[in-house]
Amino acid sequence: MKITPTTLSINQLLGSSNEQFVIPAYQRRYSWGEKQWSDLFNDIKLLNQQDSHLLGTILCLTSDYSVGVNLLELVDGQQRTTTLTILLKALADKFKDLKQEEIHKEIESLLFCKGIDRVLKRKVILGDLDNPDYEKLMNNEDVESIKNRKLLESYAFFIKKLNIFSLTELLEFHYKLVSNTYTIRLDVASAKDAYKLFETINNRGLSLSPTDIIKNFLLGHSSLISDHTLGKVKGYWTELIINLDGINTDDFFRQYLSSILKRKITGSIIIDEFKKYYFNSVIEAENLNEFSQYESLNLETDEEELEDASVEVEEETLEAKEKNDKVSIVEFAQSLRDAAKIYGYMRNQSFSNHTVNKHLKNLTKIKSFPAYIFLLDLFQRDVEETKKIEILKLIEIFMLRRHVCEYRTGELDAIFSSLVSVENHEIVKNVKKRLSNYLPSDSEFRNKFSQYSFRGNENRAKYVLEKLEYDLINDQGEYTLSSGDNLHLEHIIPQKITTKKSKEDFGDWENYLGDNAKDQHKEYVNRIGNLTLLAKALNIIASNNPFKSKVKEYQKSNINLTKELANMNDFKFQQVENRSAQFGSKAVQLWHF
Repeated sequence: MKITPTTLSINQLLGSSNEQFVIPAYQRRYSWGEKQWSDLFNDIKLLNQQDSHLLGTILCLTSDYSVGVNLLELVDGQQRTTTLTILLKALADKFKDLKQEEIHKEIESLLFCKGIDRVLKRKVILGDLDNPDYEKLMNNEDVESIKNRKLLESYAFFIKKLNIFSLTELLEFHYKLVSNTYTIRLDVASAKDAYKLFETINNRGLSLSPTDIIKNFLLGHSSLISDHTLGKVKGYWTELIINLDGINTDDFFRQYLSSILKRKITGSIIIDEFKKYYFNSVIEAENLNEFSQYESLNLETDEEELEDASVEVEEETLEAKEKNDKVSIVEFAQSLRDAAKIYGYMRNQSFSNHTVNKHLKNLTKIKSFPAYIFLLDLFQRDVEETKKIEILKLIEIFMLRRHVCEYRTGELDAIFSSLVSVENHEIVKNVKKRLSNYLPSDSEFRNKFSQYSFRGNENRAKYVLEKLEYDLINDQGEYTLSSGDNLHLEHIIPQKITTKKSKEDFGDWENYLGDNAKDQHKEYVNRIGNLTLLAKALNIIASNNPFKSKVKEYQKSNINLTKELANMNDFKFQQVENRSAQFGSKAVQLWHF
């Protein structure tokens, strides 16, 4: 392995006019946040002029240098390098505002490169998903349309920090950044060496996310096979990243493994379990040095991972596959890409079937994240859409009942992992049978529903009220309530009743509700009986009977649940109790297997 390490100041790192850093499309999007920005800024700010600061290493995959712009592929260090250019951009803009043209141009020169054609090119090129946004930011063009807000937020963070500096302090900070801040650049000529070095630098990946480690593992192995194989695997990985845009990729891998292995996989063991699965599935894996560590291992269920002994565990395990059952690394990467595509459709509710998307949105409102383990498998099966919709309905019922009855969430991963073993024959019947084993009874659900607090679960409350509204109007699937910000969750007795502002806005509810109102308010305010839906903010004139003031607005609503309130003379804690009990009886009918 030939490695060329060079310690460079930021001036030296970015000062070469014929080098361009390229972040490949398979890398994750820019994701640094305020902690990382703050650490970087403060490390530089607090430097003495005689001291230096080491940012760490960046790893570049290089080719032979030639005339013109030489491309350096950033294998490691893309987040840090991108942030440095944004910080420099903020500094350059600040100096420009202060009419310091010479230093402004000096900093700008670090952000560009040029070849023999003398045409200026951006010094850093981000991946396909982020580069359009990065260009808008760096060119100050149409910045409000930037999709990756982290890029815009990082610039705003640095500008805010620099705004409080005097000109002298700005000059000092600039000097410490470009002259006293260093990085170690490691140039490697071959892909296989780059991925191996990446693993070594990161102490076998312990400081990285599981996704980064898995990516490096796959690309590193494919680079050992051939350039063609590396190209294909890179392509599939890039598509995987695009399919999961906006989604936590570690979530995907954890739930993908839970689905494939039919057992709960916790975040701490994603990497090891992925490698076990890989070595049992990929033909070329036998060529890796690590193969001997895994070839005799079966992927058996660890009972301790289930967190609850009440969950039934399938006896079957995924034994090491016979060689003729294994797939090539390219096929393996393709299957990951395909699963990521389905996962993206589920999380974004973007299937072609509107009804499927509607029920997936319902599951999101209820908070049904563990269900994706089974659904990822289900949506890759050759099963009729009508059956998939029936299963989605069953999961809605299952999840709402368990949440309302406050059953343990720790066992849900194991429950949905075990569902993967259900065969296609009579799948709806068998899923229903499995889920019934962990479903609260009607009487328990009815009682808990009327007393359940929806505090902190606004979307779940909206979902419940929408279902109650559809039932009230006997909807046949033709009517859809507005959603999101257009539909407000209305607390009939307001969430605050004792503050001066709440009394000015909504009237004296504390006096209206009577003795012990303050203590009882906490118990009743977030119950279903005190909630309704409203399409706009209330316009209330405070009065001695604050409920009557609200009634005038409720009468204008097209939502029947809300209109019904106008028929009531009073609305106090007893009315909340009665309405909650009424809804509890209805809930048993609506969310019933």
